[in-house]
Amino acid sequence: MTTRSAAELRADYETVMGPELGAIYAELVQELCNIYVVWGQYKILFGTKKSRVDLLNKAGGTFIRVAQDCIFDQVILAIARFTDKPEIAGKQTLTIRRLAALISDAALADAVRTKVDLAMTAQKFCRDWRNNRIGHNNLDMRINPNARALLPATRLKVDAALTSLAEVLNIIASHFLDSETAYDHIVTPLPDAEWLLYTIHDGLAVQDERRKRRQAGDYSIEAYPRDL
Repeated sequence: MTTRSAAELRADYETVMGPELGAIYAELVQELCNIYVVWGQYKILFGTKKSRVDLLNKAGGTFIRVAQDCIFDQVILAIARFTDKPEIAGKQTLTIRRLAALISDAALADAVRTKVDLAMTAQKFCRDWRNNRIGHNNLDMRINPNARALLPATRLKVDAALTSLAEVLNIIASHFLDSETAYDHIVTPLPDAEWLLYTIHDGLAVQDERRKRRQAGDYSIEAYPRDL
């Protein structure tokens, strides 16, 4: 099985869709694949089993919480960027909101606009978080106990937002390429987050064994790790 490079795929899309639409579509596909990879790693660690979260917290709860929040914010920001206005502060942006204008087929363009509208609704909470907490600190929200709360951000809402983005790209793929991409089934090259969990599990077992050796009076240097 041969793997085609992003540049080769982009060239194909430009041939089938035209240079401008093909280039933008290709970059959006790459961007969405990257978001799904990051989100997939997040869910492996924090969205699969409570036992995994417990394991991570046992290994280093403070760091794990920092990592969890950073990854979640990264995905929120990525979704918000994906749905930005086509131009911000005089600069052009890569966004699904410029796709319909590049499609000459009126029926397809209307269908894309409908999918984009649905995506804009699904990602509304991401923009709220970006504008008022991640990208900026909304002063009223921080100091006023009566200020409105941020829109809820959950794993299910992130899943729904990502699905809505995939549907925008797939309606274009279906028309031009007679195929769709299962973004939520992108395979991550190993080692990945699941390998990390097994490594942490084994490391904690070794740490427990060292503790038992110390309790038994064994304080030899072999019982302790060297500098990492």
